[in-house]
Amino acid sequence: MPGETIIELQDVEKHYQMGPTLVKALNRINLKIYSGDYISILGPSGGGKSTLLNVLGCLDQPTLGNYLLEGVDVSSLDDDDLSRIRGRRLGFIFQSYNLIQQLDVLENIEVPMFYRGVTEADSREVAAHLAEKVGLGKRMHHKPTELSGGQQQRVAIARALANDPAVILADEATGNLDSKSGGDILEIFDELNAEGKTLIMITHDEGMADRTPRVIRLKDGQIVHDESKETTR
Repeated sequence: MPGETIIELQDVEKHYQMGPTLVKALNRINLKIYSGDYISILGPSGGGKSTLLNVLGCLDQPTLGNYLLEGVDVSSLDDDDLSRIRGRRLGFIFQSYNLIQQLDVLENIEVPMFYRGVTEADSREVAAHLAEKVGLGKRMHHKPTELSGGQQQRVAIARALANDPAVILADEATGNLDSKSGGDILEIFDELNAEGKTLIMITHDEGMADRTPRVIRLKDGQIVHDESKETTR
């Protein structure tokens, strides 16, 4: 059975002005995401995947419609409020890792907690636990240049978990990895979802979609397919 509604998009549109042309990157999106969902979002280039991710991640705001995150309408919040929500309730994992090269593994994981005002002792304890969780217990003091791509993505996953977010958003998280490393990252995602985490993956990889219980397909800024393999929404 689905958990409580954690995200709801109501008639969401996102428009961009391209010269004289108005582009509807998202066109009347209605979507509910439930606590504990594990979702792949697929679609062709230009279909709206990245725009949807930016809206879900409070990186961009809808032109029209409402976005409710844990019951709060975040559609019209100012930049400071959106920044707080991103830092506390959302975790991001990017294709390019986005690690700080001058910091070691533990320090990279600690960054979100620093901005939240967590004490150094507490953040170090959490970061060490998360480094162990993603299999980097013996590399806590290595810097990104001393790690493989797969290891860097593990750091990014641990960093995304640092503030215990309600939702984890992954954007082509295995796109820069070989098949073995990519498979290892997906196994971590599987484990996180089994623990109850809500994961949303933007991907072009049908193989990734095969392993998630719910698949959403976008085309021309609209949802053309939303299937749950386990339950009927």
